[in-house]
Amino acid sequence: MAGFFLTAYSTLALDSDAYLPDLTGPGTDEAERNVQVCEQIAADYYESHTYTEDDVYDCDNMAQDVWNMLKAKGINARIAVGNFDFEDNGRIGDGRPIGENLDSESPGEFETRDSVSGDSGLLNSGVIDSFNHAWVLAEVSPGSWLAIECTGGYVVYSDENENYYGGLTFSNPRNYRNFIDLYADWKVQSLDYENQRLYYNGLVETYNNASYFDQQAMKSGVEVAENILHEKEKVFLQTDAKLKALLEYG
Repeated sequence: MAGFFLTAYSTLALDSDAYLPDLTGPGTDEAERNVQVCEQIAADYYESHTYTEDDVYDCDNMAQDVWNMLKAKGINARIAVGNFDFEDNGRIGDGRPIGENLDSESPGEFETRDSVSGDSGLLNSGVIDSFNHAWVLAEVSPGSWLAIECTGGYVVYSDENENYYGGLTFSNPRNYRNFIDLYADWKVQSLDYENQRLYYNGLVETYNNASYFDQQAMKSGVEVAENILHEKEKVFLQTDAKLKALLEYG
């Protein structure tokens, strides 16, 4: 599965046969085995790990652990992030029985959200800032992905909760961590550039309203401020390009 931009939320066609795996065709046995492995890994991991909400050991740490466990079992997996409305206890479905089944259960395909603003072409921080949860998607058969809620110890099918099948995914923990670091830099550089832009624009306004002699005295300072603005813009755009490339290829 290729990496993704976060494109504007698309509604999953959950009732469409296009989103259901072929349970009678080749590879069905392998898909069923992989689903069982996912369920077992989720349950075992939940029994031996504690979820905390204070960033000591939270959902993304757990997702990275489960990703590694799936890889060790030969199952392709991706780390996913998205937006959830949490229950009062901060957990998603805490205590849901592992063996609970629905007749219509099936792994789903994944939709993405747009990380780029159509007006500016820059990263859409509003979309990314809304993300508040991480989990794992396991490829149980070619093109069919099953969500694993690592903080609760269970799998989630697309017709149970479509939120698990929309967001942003990364092919490995390193790319996810790179995204976190780059995005932190992006936000700092974005604010830094905006502050410098406002400062420079203020100087320009003062310069334009000044007398000829005052303009001559101000000229070098305005030029220095403009050069600093261009340098900050260059640094910011470089980080923006790196982030968009990382999101595109996961």
